[in-house]
Amino acid sequence: MAALYKVNKMSFKISCFLAWRFIVGVHDSLRISTVSKICFFSIFIATTCFALQIFVAQGFDKALTEKMQSIYPELLLESPQGKSFDYPTIKKKLLSQFDKKIIATSPCHTKKIILTAPDSQIPSAVILKAIDPATESLVSSLQEKLLDKKDLRQALQDDCIIIGKELAAFYGFTIGDSCTLLFTQDDELKTSTESFQSLKVTIGAIMQTGIIQYDKYTIICSLQTMNESLDEPALTQIGVKLATKTQEAPLIEKLEQELQVEVSSWKTLYPALVSASNLEKYVMFLLLALMISIASTNIIALIFMQITQKKRDIALLKLLGMDDQTLTLLFTLSGTIIVTAAALCGITFAVLIGKFLQWYPFIELPDAYFCTHLPVEIELRSIFLVLGTVISIGTIASWFSARSARLLKITDTLRFEG
Repeated sequence: MAALYKVNKMSFKISCFLAWRFIVGVHDSLRISTVSKICFFSIFIATTCFALQIFVAQGFDKALTEKMQSIYPELLLESPQGKSFDYPTIKKKLLSQFDKKIIATSPCHTKKIILTAPDSQIPSAVILKAIDPATESLVSSLQEKLLDKKDLRQALQDDCIIIGKELAAFYGFTIGDSCTLLFTQDDELKTSTESFQSLKVTIGAIMQTGIIQYDKYTIICSLQTMNESLDEPALTQIGVKLATKTQEAPLIEKLEQELQVEVSSWKTLYPALVSASNLEKYVMFLLLALMISIASTNIIALIFMQITQKKRDIALLKLLGMDDQTLTLLFTLSGTIIVTAAALCGITFAVLIGKFLQWYPFIELPDAYFCTHLPVEIELRSIFLVLGTVISIGTIASWFSARSARLLKITDTLRFEG
């Protein structure tokens, strides 16, 4: 490949002109014309499939991130060994030292409890998460998950709680119903050794996040309820909202060093889910890249056919002084032009399909997914990735077959073909 760059500017222009003339002149031969069309449409279809797969994979990534960040803050600070945070001090430090990366914070605390209903003898062990209703909306979109669209402050006033839709359906709860929370001060739910304290609460709102851990096994209350009614004033977690385009990994490392606390994101809470998503993307990328490689073998056949048909022209060009590098470049460009045209048409068609699916999301997905319809996310870098991959594979395939033009013997060709 390095030899291709040694040709001078004039040779390159001649190669481009002749390559274009060869492509335009394919109609002179029915065979070459047919193979050229097969090459174009095979690469066109492969590029369209390749681009659509990347757009859909990015759509699933975005849908998964939005789903997780609707209930989890972008970053979550955990106090060491369950000790309570000095929240005003930590907040001031975060917003002063990391003012360009962190735009909001909100405290919270979690506790293990048991929920019982008046009309049921089946208790449920759940997590009680205490939040600050005034600041929680700054770090998560929990309020948007409330089915009745209540404000968090209104939903959590006067010892009210928010429960998930699955838990509400299990007990038949509706807004305004009462239930009892059983808890211990040390979070050890062993009925044989501990006497439970109880608190009667009211269902203030019902949430639906689409994640079973929240919809069935998590209850939300206010920090005021946790502090006063459950007599637990601790703050063991701080949710953090990041500025746009902030890199999580470097910031997590810096926060852990500066504050000596454990910092996590939803990706660290669900590593198996993230790994499965990444593995799926890599496998699909390799499979579709292989499909493009197979489609590019048509280019090899086309260029071999062109070289066979243009034996006399090649011999005359070599007789007039064209070197082997220029001759190889000529046929490489011939294949690259076809691949580039097919790739541009394919990516354009894929973008149009992607936009159509964004405007009219008619493909529904089963409940196993984090979204109801097939998600599509089109990014400029993905378009360039597809174009670069397809054109690179096509150019290599063209160069591989174009080298055979150097093996043509001038004397034999002019003697028998002339």
